[in-house]
Amino acid sequence: WDCGFGFIWDRVEMKGAVWSIGLLLLLLSVSLGAAQKSSSSKLESRVSQMLEWNKRNSVIKLSSEKFNTYVKSKPRNYSVVAMLTALKPQRECSVCQDANDEYVILANSYHYSNAYSSRLFFVMVDIDEDGYEIFQWLRLTTAPTYYHFPAAGKRKPEDKFDVGRVGYQADALSKWVSERTGIQITIMRPPNYTMLTLWAVVVITVLVFAYWRRENLSIVYNSQNWAFLAILVILYMISGQMWNHIRGPPIAHRNPHTGDVGYFSGTSQYQFIAETYIVMGLCILLSFFYFSVCSILNSPVDGAITIGVILMNKELSLPFIEGTVQKGSYMVGLAIVVLVFGYTLSIFRMKYQGYPYSFIFK
Repeated sequence: WDCGFGFIWDRVEMKGAVWSIGLLLLLLSVSLGAAQKSSSSKLESRVSQMLEWNKRNSVIKLSSEKFNTYVKSKPRNYSVVAMLTALKPQRECSVCQDANDEYVILANSYHYSNAYSSRLFFVMVDIDEDGYEIFQWLRLTTAPTYYHFPAAGKRKPEDKFDVGRVGYQADALSKWVSERTGIQITIMRPPNYTMLTLWAVVVITVLVFAYWRRENLSIVYNSQNWAFLAILVILYMISGQMWNHIRGPPIAHRNPHTGDVGYFSGTSQYQFIAETYIVMGLCILLSFFYFSVCSILNSPVDGAITIGVILMNKELSLPFIEGTVQKGSYMVGLAIVVLVFGYTLSIFRMKYQGYPYSFIFK
């Protein structure tokens, strides 16, 4: 009896254990299903909210709280390109507004293209509009900065856009976005009526002048005028103006601590607009003297700085320098050579840190 009762009791206990395990598995599956349903519901809600914001603006402005909810939170089935910036005037970020304009062009080009979908959103976080926490999280000290937050997986070093090397133009950003997301964006810029108006004014002025001087167009056939125009174009290009157009650097830089304005960048990898115009102005000035001396001497001179060498020649008799002035002309020539060489060397030394030599100017 004891053995039979024990056997039956073991069978009951076994069945109870099986039922308990089955019930536990059922509860676990129901719980997981509810969690997945809740997660799916939250994801759909986030996507719906992002699309709603995107209907109003192609660039969605997010605070730190919203960034944590809609960008940092997982799961997420959409990628996010974020620009972190500082647009407030007190920040004195001269490049931020230009970068923002290019970013809006990029976002608009995507928003109104056939490639638009819920796979990708463009957002912006301003440090002064409740964005300081995100700047701290990403350990940012400069603006503007661009990041790509992929739909799945961790961020890679390539998910940070290299503004210093590539610039912040919409075309460069579009190429980077394509590399990170596989979505091709064709940039569509609004018409620039200012440039069209300027070119119209230039063309009309040239036509009016040509009609007014139609009896005497010697200025058109003057080789010196064409040479001077060619030199201006060359100086415009070699002084870095095309680099300015592509990269969009600021005019100058103001030190936020001392308030001093710097017109030269301290690195060979970057430049300000002001320094390119200073260099171009110096070259134009020397070129003007060069053409003046060539015109007076009726012969070409090897280079602009050669003016100083010409004036240093005591034996040279120039028609515009006579008497006592002739005797001191070599001092003027020496001063030109010394100052131009010293100033040029100082700029080179400033741009290439570690260059040991200087002359007059530090």
